[in-house]
Amino acid sequence: MQRRKEQQVNFNFGKKKELDARKRKEVNRLKKLIKALGVDEDRIKLLLPTIENVAWMCVKLEEASDAIATSDVAIPYDNGGGQKGIRQNPHFQGYESLWKSYILGMTQIMGTVGAQKDAKSEKLRPTSVIQLVRSRKEA
Repeated sequence: MQRRKEQQVNFNFGKKKELDARKRKEVNRLKKLIKALGVDEDRIKLLLPTIENVAWMCVKLEEASDAIATSDVAIPYDNGGGQKGIRQNPHFQGYESLWKSYILGMTQIMGTVGAQKDAKSEKLRPTSVIQLVRSRKEA
């Protein structure tokens, strides 16, 4: 019994290391994309908890997608007492919930990135007609 428990712990530890590595890879990918959009390091540090959560959700969505690839959307149930029927597969419900959270997190990140881009373009936007005419002459 003890040996079996140790094997299970070792298996879970190995799986956790793999998940952490995949999450780190996704965090680095997201940070690189955000940096390519012109976001400064301070803002990336501020977004880091959101980026890490979104990366974790991405890894979990990949796992869930693999797990439900061969599952049916609806599954039969039997509550006993003569109650039988078909219900939505709980794996799909979990996937859908996680997907909505992932999209919300990505929207938050992209909103922050977009806000920074708008602020930069605001600085470039002329504030008067004279500035507009001068900027066109210089170009």
